[in-house]
Amino acid sequence: MTASILKKISGVLSAGAVLFYAASAALPAMAAETDKNWKKAQISDYDTSLSLVEYQEVDETEAEKMQIATATGELATSGTVGSSAPDAAVSLATNLQPGEFGFTTYGYGHGCGLSQNGANFYATYGGYDYQAILFHYYPGTTLMQVDIPDSVTAGGRTGSVLDIISMLVYNEMGSTMAPEAMKAQAVAAFTYVMNPKANNNSLICKDNPPQNVIDAVQSVLGQALYYNGDYALTVYSASSGGYTAAASDVFGVNYDYLISVPCEYDAEYDPHYGTVVYFSEAEIRSRLQSAYNITLSDNPANWISLEIGGGGYISHVTIDGQKTVTGESLRSVLGLKSDRYNYAIG
Repeated sequence: MTASILKKISGVLSAGAVLFYAASAALPAMAAETDKNWKKAQISDYDTSLSLVEYQEVDETEAEKMQIATATGELATSGTVGSSAPDAAVSLATNLQPGEFGFTTYGYGHGCGLSQNGANFYATYGGYDYQAILFHYYPGTTLMQVDIPDSVTAGGRTGSVLDIISMLVYNEMGSTMAPEAMKAQAVAAFTYVMNPKANNNSLICKDNPPQNVIDAVQSVLGQALYYNGDYALTVYSASSGGYTAAASDVFGVNYDYLISVPCEYDAEYDPHYGTVVYFSEAEIRSRLQSAYNITLSDNPANWISLEIGGGGYISHVTIDGQKTVTGESLRSVLGLKSDRYNYAIG
């Protein structure tokens, strides 16, 4: 990894908050992961609901049957872990009527790992190459060149690595994002496909990727991110809204390389930065009571208490002092774009 790349990465971390992990740091226990759903936003579905990517436990016998590449050489290493910022999302709701709720969201999708919009901004406005992008969003990982298998399967499609990853990148990013951003997405997608804990059927292949997408994928073919000697869980989403999310806050599972890091260009360029939606008191009451099988009090100001995690993402929510749920649960109940949100009430 070049000095210029290291400078780019460290330049976006909060002062005094840079931590360093030894290369041999142990990966957290996987036992709690089995029942977790990992959602991500599809770039082509910005105006519709979020899709899900689910990670599943795979026993060693089943994993051995899968076609898994072996690492052949280290290309670059990030020894830097980003800052877990506690900053709360700012509410932008105005002119609220009595009892009216205004929710402000930042980003689109779970916000954990690589931000597709953010990767494009870093490449376009920050001059980042794909390695700098990857090490920003997956700090502490190592970029490896691995043996390329004859074929891989994703989204029910089987084909060459070049064909399948090109279709995945085309679906995720289209063909107009910066080449370095598409390269970073290609590495993340390949790493995900090769990880035996991933449910590759949840991925979507888009036919007929144009030549510029194929060229970007070809230039990084067989490159994968490793952590602690194995494929990293390279989750990604459409937009992070100023900060990425820590996996522990959004999914309840901790990974050293999936923590909150700042995304400095989102505020200026991301169309999903600061989206406001409004709900009446009656609608909030109806949704919360129906979803959580409770009867709310007569004080709407007590209905929703937010616990803020890294980067301003909501880790937990207390509903009227009666029940505690995850921030993702409330996001789903209200149909919000992101787990990084705040609200105001009139």
